[in-house]
Amino acid sequence: MIPRTVVFAVVCAALQGQAPLRVGGSVPGMLDLRSAAAADWVPGDSRDPAQVQAKIEAWSLRVAPLRGRDAVRILLPRGAGRVPLLLAASQALRAQDPGVVLYLGFDPQGEPLWDETAWGAVQGGALLAEDLGPDPAAWPGILARAQEFMPGRPWTLWLPSDPGARLGQLLGDGGRLVIPPGGPGAGLVVPPGFTDVEGGAGTLLLRDPRTGSERRWRFVQGAWSPVEAPRDRHEVQVTARDAYDVGALLARVRAERLREALAVRTQEADLAVDVHIQADQGPGGDLGFRFRSFQAAGEPEETLQEEVLLNGVRAKLKGGLQLPIVESRTSLAPPAALTLTERYRYQDGGEAGPGLRYILFKPADGDSTLHTGTLRVEEATGRILEERSSRSGLPGMVKSETRTLTYGEAEPGVWRLVKAVVFERWVSGGGVTQARRTMVYSGFRINGPGFAARREEARASDGTMLRATPDGLRYLARQKDGSRKVEDRPRTSGRLIGGILLFDPTLPLPVIPLAGLAYFDFDAFGKGIQLSGLTAGVFNTGQISVPNVGAGFDFAASTAFSLLSGTERPVRNGHLTDGEGVGRRSGNLLTALGHDLGWGFRLQARMNLRHDTYSRPWKGQHWTEGFVLPPSGWTRETTGELSWLSRGFQLKGYYGEGRRPDGVYGMPGALQDLQGPYARWGGSAGYDLELGRGSWLHGEAGVASGRGFDRFQALDVGGTGGSVRIAGIRNNAITADRLAYGKAALVLPTGPSLRLTLGLDQAWLRGLDDRKTYQVTGLSLAGDLPGFWWFTAVRVDLGVGLLSTLPGVRSCNGFVGFFRIF
Repeated sequence: MIPRTVVFAVVCAALQGQAPLRVGGSVPGMLDLRSAAAADWVPGDSRDPAQVQAKIEAWSLRVAPLRGRDAVRILLPRGAGRVPLLLAASQALRAQDPGVVLYLGFDPQGEPLWDETAWGAVQGGALLAEDLGPDPAAWPGILARAQEFMPGRPWTLWLPSDPGARLGQLLGDGGRLVIPPGGPGAGLVVPPGFTDVEGGAGTLLLRDPRTGSERRWRFVQGAWSPVEAPRDRHEVQVTARDAYDVGALLARVRAERLREALAVRTQEADLAVDVHIQADQGPGGDLGFRFRSFQAAGEPEETLQEEVLLNGVRAKLKGGLQLPIVESRTSLAPPAALTLTERYRYQDGGEAGPGLRYILFKPADGDSTLHTGTLRVEEATGRILEERSSRSGLPGMVKSETRTLTYGEAEPGVWRLVKAVVFERWVSGGGVTQARRTMVYSGFRINGPGFAARREEARASDGTMLRATPDGLRYLARQKDGSRKVEDRPRTSGRLIGGILLFDPTLPLPVIPLAGLAYFDFDAFGKGIQLSGLTAGVFNTGQISVPNVGAGFDFAASTAFSLLSGTERPVRNGHLTDGEGVGRRSGNLLTALGHDLGWGFRLQARMNLRHDTYSRPWKGQHWTEGFVLPPSGWTRETTGELSWLSRGFQLKGYYGEGRRPDGVYGMPGALQDLQGPYARWGGSAGYDLELGRGSWLHGEAGVASGRGFDRFQALDVGGTGGSVRIAGIRNNAITADRLAYGKAALVLPTGPSLRLTLGLDQAWLRGLDDRKTYQVTGLSLAGDLPGFWWFTAVRVDLGVGLLSTLPGVRSCNGFVGFFRIF
């Protein structure tokens, strides 16, 4: 049976990768931190660049006397602050001398250091003559105590004298030995690669694990003599794959990042930020920013806003206008970078390609605001090539995010973050929405002359500026005297005023001009509450969303009502009739309670109260004398929905049951009953694919069905307000109890002054009245234009019916909108 100490020796030798026995080596230099306090050497908040830079400069001065040393021994204080101190010291020493070998000093009175992150900061432990004392008989016991103090790395003993026969015992117990010249041990010749050790008092065996070759010695008459291996023996050899030394790789990564921090004094770059917000139906919308970024060592990043893009088109904005910042604390959190402090645990993730390695990381304390993910690292240099990470259960509007950070060479020899792609799930009054945030740095100027003058020029301009703070982005507001001041709170609210020309042949006028005012706040009252509202006189909406009302649930409520009545006509024998028309005006109140399930899944329960007022149609030609109107009143519906959103994909399924007022409607002698209960169910799948340069491809498909429907409670495919919106189809023209649909849209930016969106919608539905299956096809055409005169932006959104197997339902509907943000 192989002793435990032999197994330990084999593992330690593999970790260390050095000869187990050396002769006449010099003792390492010493970095004595026993009187140091962690608060003086480790930044309290690693998000604050001023704190981080101050500690970096302090460490540079502290380790400068050790420059050029082959090895350094680190002595730590006792108490909780010793691990952060060890990590910071290791990072500083390796940044100064990448090839330095680091040892941990032995503290016989200290608590054991059972921390894998700390083990990775050093190559081993060091026991010097003052630790060992003059008695060789005591050395094995001291080595055993040191191994209990730090078991994750081998201990090297700088012996004050030759141990004689005990040399085999110390090596067999897992020690690495440095012995003085002139003694019996100095005559042992250890070939390169012989790192596996078995030994005891007076015996020694060294093996090359690559070839299986062995060398044996025995201590006889005061000298080590070679011994041949037995010719006839039985042995079982167990070969195990060496554990990857992720701690050593992490040490290289920390050192590389510190070298970068010391080398880069100033950085300028162009920064493009684009946010694509995925819609429940259709291709969604886009918001873009173009900045010039300025960052000096020890100072927060400042950005000068040069351009704002609404749906890919340059917006007309006055200088200094501050747009709301969405969830600055979470959605713009810094990378999970290895710094002077660590709040993560790391482990090996396997090979990532030739010369590359994956490192897995997760929060050490379970903090949901920190990320879990994978780093792809270049083994030779310690450079991080890519970070893929995610986090969920966040406290505010952004419930979860999945991101990919890409690092590259900004200038020759300078490694920086060049791109970040973040998929976020936002909670809103309508449920949960997916947003893709892309940030790209380009046009770097590292340590360029004139940096301070260019930054001051940006500060003196009338442009909008932002500054990164430990709590997220804040506006760097211009003061009356021309100076800049960081706002205490992020800007989270905004207002929009606009005019709309609404095209809809089912309304009293086919073209209706409307004017409206909208207000929105992403962090009302500083509590993470979202408020939004729109009033346009005849049409009004409002929403409120309250994240984390308790037990991980989010609450939302919304209301919408219209003072305009639309006309609904029935289908008879495959044709839309002119008579039996009914005018309907509706308003609803919806409340919802949602809970994230993890991995992008969310469960939501909704209660919808809708009030319908039925009347004669506004066009007399659609009214039939004697027709009995359905009863006006409240309809109650409860719905459960399960959704999954991830990286541009969205899947949704729902089931709901409701009850409407009982009554009758129709022509005398042919009255139809309205039976109160009904149910509806369905699902959809969609994906938004970025094609590059602001182009997007959207695809979507879904089904819907139900039971207990009637003419006034069914599925609709109207282009501006149906259950499924098919462009160019009249609202309430077809009432169906079953439908399937597909949508495709292509977003094409043609330049800074125009972006076109082309969409094709297709639906197959079964008519409620005649149980026939109909097919409808619509074309959507949208154009975004820069604002003119007083307006920020212009949008034209039209739908044209291309095909319908039911005559009379094709139409042209949509709007032309003129908007101003202020």
